[in-house]
Amino acid sequence: MTRPRALALLPLVAAALADPRPVHACDCALLGPTFHPPYVPDPFAAAVTTSEEVAGLTCRPARRGRLACTWTARYVLTRAVAGDIPLTFAYPTGADVVVRLDGEVVADSVASLDPRFGVAQRELLVTWPAGQARAVVELRADLLVGPALCGCDTGRTTNRRRHPKVSPAGLPHYAVVYQPQAQPESVRLSLDFRRPWREYQPALFRGGKGRRITRDIAKRGDDPVSIAFKAPFRLDPGGPVAGVGLGFSPEGVRPRLRLGWELAWPQVWVHSLVIETDARARVAVIPAWELTYPRVPHRLVPDSGIGVGAPIQLAPLARPGVRVFARLGWFWVHLLGTLDVYPAFRGAPPERLGSLMLQFGI
Repeated sequence: MTRPRALALLPLVAAALADPRPVHACDCALLGPTFHPPYVPDPFAAAVTTSEEVAGLTCRPARRGRLACTWTARYVLTRAVAGDIPLTFAYPTGADVVVRLDGEVVADSVASLDPRFGVAQRELLVTWPAGQARAVVELRADLLVGPALCGCDTGRTTNRRRHPKVSPAGLPHYAVVYQPQAQPESVRLSLDFRRPWREYQPALFRGGKGRRITRDIAKRGDDPVSIAFKAPFRLDPGGPVAGVGLGFSPEGVRPRLRLGWELAWPQVWVHSLVIETDARARVAVIPAWELTYPRVPHRLVPDSGIGVGAPIQLAPLARPGVRVFARLGWFWVHLLGTLDVYPAFRGAPPERLGSLMLQFGI
């Protein structure tokens, strides 16, 4: 009567990433929450048949790069023996689960917590009472799904490598795994995302813009059915930046300080808003946009980018300008060079300012 508990800990999805990167740069398995159909103990398993199996996943954006998802499943069970039959449902920790038997709630994740699956899984126990030859079992689980864990270096995306503390969830890749039983031979699976998404290869579904798609998926025995996908335009939090260096202005060489925030969306574009000062007379607010590459092929390859900005000088004279800049560095430490041009404005002559700073992210 020992249950193969290891199945509850196998949310591995063998999928090749669809990003435009070098081949084999990050071919890895994704880890996500795992759901199971009702488990029937061995003494009753031969007498219970699942004649229908339908499942669906609906997700919408949530805070801090997570998705608020609802997993639903429906099973039609028939049996050839009398007496009560115990049913067990395994589900991931953190999910709010309700199980219905013929329309009536028989268990939920608050009243029936069972910690025997450890930190990753929980278990709900349901009794199929005697006298019911056919039963319709329905499960609904609400949970927050974070970016999937990956066996590769997850610190290579723009936000993640420049701000490893503030942007710990830098990969917009998600995975939910369904661990079916061998019978029936197929499961009807629906996918409904309220945001753009793309499927991993080999694809069960083609990417879309939030539309609902349903497919009959042929099983390969009891192999996991992985719903692995990514949201290509997710907004990540980015992080703060601080810099110190030297500024070159008509007043001569002076210290230059900067403080602000930057984020990447999509990952190839870095948007920033900083305040710079020479700690004496000059103060400017600079919105800027930088073109970079979203991933680096190797840790030793520097992170570089070029960009433009629209500095607004506040002191000593309020005036607009134009900035061009370049950046080169590794992870959260960068060398930043800037050139600002302020045209003649309200009787003031044109000015050119430059700087060379060492910038840090968090």
